[in-house]
Amino acid sequence: MTPIATKTARATKSVLVVDDETAIARMLKDALGLFKHDHAYTVETAADGIDALAALKRRQYDLILLDMYMPRMSGLQLLEEMRRLNVQTPVLMLTGNDDARTAADALSSGIFAYIPKPFDLQHLEHLVSLAVSSRSAAR
Repeated sequence: MTPIATKTARATKSVLVVDDETAIARMLKDALGLFKHDHAYTVETAADGIDALAALKRRQYDLILLDMYMPRMSGLQLLEEMRRLNVQTPVLMLTGNDDARTAADALSSGIFAYIPKPFDLQHLEHLVSLAVSSRSAAR
């Protein structure tokens, strides 16, 4: 008799992707669906910091992937608003700018990690896993 393999259900984590480039947001959403973690991901997107702030007022997320430079409200401005609202969600900051000063500003704002574009998907997968795990451990 062959043993029946049981597939354990993966916990679902919610992610907010904030990027004004729709192709990047779509790629990140697709990539999260392919990651082989202990978690599955539901992904919402926002085109800028103002849209993201509205989403954050509606619900909590387990992780935020945040572009630094966007129209209307930048990633750093959104981080300031998140801290003011006491939103403790881990943030992975994505940027096409590799300026050391900008990276230092982002890191001092309390983000989980700073990821320059173009990014390696394996590296991103690792950081997503770590950030979501840190969020689970903190609860």
